[in-house]
Amino acid sequence: MKKISDYIVSFAFLYSSFLCFDKTVDFWETKRYLAVIILICGTLSFIAVFRFSLAKIIYFLINKFFKNAKKK
Repeated sequence: MKKISDYIVSFAFLYSSFLCFDKTVDFWETKRYLAVIILICGTLSFIAVFRFSLAKIIYFLINKFFKNAKKK
């Protein structure tokens, strides 16, 4: 069950990713290397919004593949 703090942290990740994407657009013409670094940070921050869904998928795959390997 998610707590209110989980929602707050997810919102913070989403907000920071939007800020990073906005700064990337600003720096793209003048400071390309800095823009790429900020773009990578924004992408990772955006992926972090879905950390609970990704964890469920990873645990499902681990249980599926390793339980089948132990039965053989």
